[in-house]
Parts: sequence; structure tokens; C-alpha cells
Amino acid sequence: MPFEDDVSEAMHRTGETFITDHRAIVEGGLRRGQARVMRRRAAVGAAAVMALTGSVFYGGWLLGTSPAQEVVTGNGPSPDVTLSGTPNPRMNDPDQHIRVSADQMIQILERVLPKGKLTQQRGTSNFGDPNQAADASLVYDDGFGEALVEVSIKRADIKAPANRKLVVCPKKLTPPAISCHSEPWAGGSATVVSEDKGLRTSRSVSLSEEGYLVELTTFNGLPKEGRATRAHPPFTEMQTSNLIGMLNSAMTKYGIPNPDLFTREVRVSGSLAVMERLQRLSPKGLSPRGGGGDGATGYIIAYDVKNKTKSHLRATLTPKGAPGDGEPRWSETLPDGTRIATSERPAKGKGVTEWRVDALRPNGLRVTITSYNAEYPHRDANRTTPPATMEQLKAVAVHDSWLTLK
Repeated sequence: MPFEDDVSEAMHRTGETFITDHRAIVEGGLRRGQARVMRRRAAVGAAAVMALTGSVFYGGWLLGTSPAQEVVTGNGPSPDVTLSGTPNPRMNDPDQHIRVSADQMIQILERVLPKGKLTQQRGTSNFGDPNQAADASLVYDDGFGEALVEVSIKRADIKAPANRKLVVCPKKLTPPAISCHSEPWAGGSATVVSEDKGLRTSRSVSLSEEGYLVELTTFNGLPKEGRATRAHPPFTEMQTSNLIGMLNSAMTKYGIPNPDLFTREVRVSGSLAVMERLQRLSPKGLSPRGGGGDGATGYIIAYDVKNKTKSHLRATLTPKGAPGDGEPRWSETLPDGTRIATSERPAKGKGVTEWRVDALRPNGLRVTITSYNAEYPHRDANRTTPPATMEQLKAVAVHDSWLTLK
């Protein structure tokens, strides 16, 4: 069994033993406090690793020596997971207390986000007060513009009517709200998108089964500067749903961060926004019959209603400054400054040909559209040439809707 599995299992086993007699834990911990403080100071180097077990979390909660609340700010790589803070001994019920450091809040947010540049990290801790939230924020940039992202976690009664109201879309939206949709999570979740003076805000509120109110707020820019840097907040509905699911499992019922989030690899999927846009832009005569993708790449299986064949149509977005697959030979420049390159080459499958159009927009965004005369590039060809002409592919590549996708 991998080490992280051992840690996780030990945490759960230990946690279950603690909840049988909370008062004994508190009283016993306080009696042994002075003796342990010296030993704990000698073992500071191991605290970060030991903090992943339930026993050390509870020991730290009882015996911490630093201020009750801390604020951590940064710009670049996140700090290490730390264990610090003064607890509130009265909060001895694991269903009521919360214990998470500012560093941990930053790492929770960083771990669940899709790939991108992360700066201006800021976190606030909570060491015992269920009425206060722990939060984190940072500036996220996936190449389409900087966007502020915030998360807040606090204890909550998931059955309380006031809390239930927060995760249900209202019957009527009032400005500046422009849309609302719900997610089928166990405790409920609702995301409201609002717009005010060009700044869009997406605010998701959810209730987790473990008894937490989780808020995820994203912007299409930097609100403190009062400017939008992109058309929309950075995450699609699907990505937002995934983020909510991971954030809901970030804290355990014992009031501490879930060690699995720190010890296991977290696969954060990209969105299907490129595929969905390609479906709407598919050339005339081609009917989308499926598709997929991840992040900046999407594809559709296009059915030629006239020739009764299926072919592969793919779109890839490469933001300015991001590595691509080589510089194409630009052969045309449009009046708006967009540069065009076309190419034709064999693909992997038997008899398969790839037709490709690259469009480099004035803002640096590169849109690549490829079409094949097979259902997938590695399968055998089912027709002589790809179904869409180069001019049709070019029309897809230069469509302005790609500029507002993010």
C-alpha cells in the first residue's frame, strides 16, 4: 500500500477513536501540554509531514502556540503546509470546530485549479471558530487574461433553512445578476453570474456533506483595479462544477484538511468549451455526432449528411506566449492583421490526409483547425479527402467567437 494510503487510513482510524470522548481528549491534552510543548519545538522539522495524520492535527489543535488567526500573502510558489495557531478549547466537538492554516487554504485553492500562472496568493486561517471562515485568493492566468479567484470555507448546518436558501436559484433574478444554475451535489449548490460596469462575477455557494459552506468566486479581471482582462470569468460551467466538487471534499468532518488533497495527485480536467464552440462553427453539411477534448483542444466527429461518412475535425487554441507545435509558414495577411497559414500532409492512418489552417490573431491567439478524411487520424481513410474545403476551415479559424471564448 502506498505511503499516502497508509497516512490516509491512519488518519481515519485515529479520528474515529477521538470522537468517542471529546472531553477526555481536551482535559488530557491540557494536562500534558507543558511537557509536550518542548518536545514539539524540537520536532518542528517534522511537523509538516506529521500534520497529515488525525492525531497530530488534534494535538496541534489543543496545544498550538501561535496567534489564533494568521494571514499569509505571497507571489509565486506557494508556501509549505504548516501547523500553527492557538485553538479554542471550548470547540471540542469535531462537528463544530475548524482548524486550517492560511498556508493550507492557499494550497487547497492551488491544488484544484486547472493549469495556469498563479500569483498574488493570499490566505487567512481559522483555528477553532465555526462562525468565521477561512479563505484564500490568488490571481489566475491561463493565457487569456488575469482573473481573481477566491475561495471561502466555514462550518455550517446543511439543514438550516437559511443555508439551504443559499444553494437554490431564486425564482426571479435581480440586477446585477444575469444568470443562475444549480448543481446536483448532495448538500446543494448554486452559481450566480452577475455583471456590473463590464466586470463579470461568478459566485458559487455549496453545502458539503461534511458540514461546510463553501464559496468559490471568480472574476473576468481584477476588481480592485476596476478592469476586465477577458470576456468571461476563467472557468466554464463544467469546470466550475468540478472545482466545487473538489472543494467540498477539501475538509473532513473532523474539522481539518483532507490529507488526500495534499498527498495524492489531483487530476484537474480542462473544459469542453473548445469542442462546444467547434460544434456551433462546423461547416455546412457536417453534423456533429460526438466529440471530446480537454482545455485548449476540442474535436468533433462530423457526419457528412450527403456522403454518409464520419470525419475528424479538431480545433486547438494557443494563447500568446504559450509553446506551440512549431511556426507555420504564414502565406496570407487579412485586413485586420490576422495571419493565415495552410498545409496538407499525411496522417497516421492508412490513406489518411490532414488539412490544416492556422490563424494568428492580432492579440496573439493562434487558432489551429485540422480536418481528416477518417473518423480518427489513426484509423483508415473512409473517403478520398477531408469533407470541408480549405476555405471552409479558414472561415472557422478566423471566426471572432474564438476571441471571446475565454
